[in-house]
Amino acid sequence: MAANDSEVEHDVRRMSAEWVAALQQRDTETLSRIMAWDCTFTYPLEGDGTEQFIADVGSGDLKVESMTRDNVEVRVFGHTAVLSGVDTAKWIYKGHVIEGYYRALQVYAERDGRWQLVAIQACPIAQ
Repeated sequence: MAANDSEVEHDVRRMSAEWVAALQQRDTETLSRIMAWDCTFTYPLEGDGTEQFIADVGSGDLKVESMTRDNVEVRVFGHTAVLSGVDTAKWIYKGHVIEGYYRALQVYAERDGRWQLVAIQACPIAQ
């Protein structure tokens, strides 16, 4: 891994941890900084775009009661980085509890000199 790739991996791991913390703290400013306006979602919630996702967090329609991310790996492919891990989570979305273990995949892209989260996938898995 080149020195630059190592720096990117470090930055992506940091942004992922900040994203998880921002969800738990309902920190919409941090979510807006990390997530691209056109972020693509594939997960157990409705397929909202970035703006609606952040609004749901801010309004409390989406509450993250707990979330930990383990077994994190990052691969860098030029101006794209893919982070994978296993999330243990309990979310409440509009009164509906979503709880369990998920294989998480986040894709980050370098745009205009900064890295942004451009895609999120979370698939339920057995533990």
